[in-house]
Amino acid sequence: MRDTQQIEELLTACKKNNQSAQLKIYNLYYKAMFNTAYRIVNDFDDAEDVMQEAFIKAFQKLESFKQNSTFGAWLKRIVINEAIYWLRKKKKFVDIETLKQEVNTEGEQDLDFNKFEARQVLKALSELKENYRIIISLHFLEGYDFEEIQQIMNISYANARTMLTRAKTKLKQKLIKEYGFVG
Repeated sequence: MRDTQQIEELLTACKKNNQSAQLKIYNLYYKAMFNTAYRIVNDFDDAEDVMQEAFIKAFQKLESFKQNSTFGAWLKRIVINEAIYWLRKKKKFVDIETLKQEVNTEGEQDLDFNKFEARQVLKALSELKENYRIIISLHFLEGYDFEEIQQIMNISYANARTMLTRAKTKLKQKLIKEYGFVG
């Protein structure tokens, strides 16, 4: 657990363009931010670029950081937004409007991820379409709710729910096909 007072002191120094403090902040957060970026862009080099851009933006916009959330949560939001922007810029982002049709999910059995090894789930996740991988990462790995997801991905609440249902179905199909059992 990071010392809040230490973070606050480092952030105060960062606001004064103290490069040593910026490096310390970077070293405290880069692994978690890289992992977040990687789960979204699904490419090592792109994830590094996204993370670097996110840190640059964070340091430039540090004055706008309000301490109603933690710095880590604020930074993670920047990383997620930058990763989504990166995908759109590279034209890898799938058109979300095609997912507007409602899906009847009554009786759908949720996938029990505990019955699969983490590497199996991550491998199957990495093979999903970009928008499915993003929504699963945001919801299950990052813990965002549908209201937050709709803001981050710029889609409606209904689209967020529908897309997550479809993404879970695709993930489940990949796991069953690859590993031959239902979770």
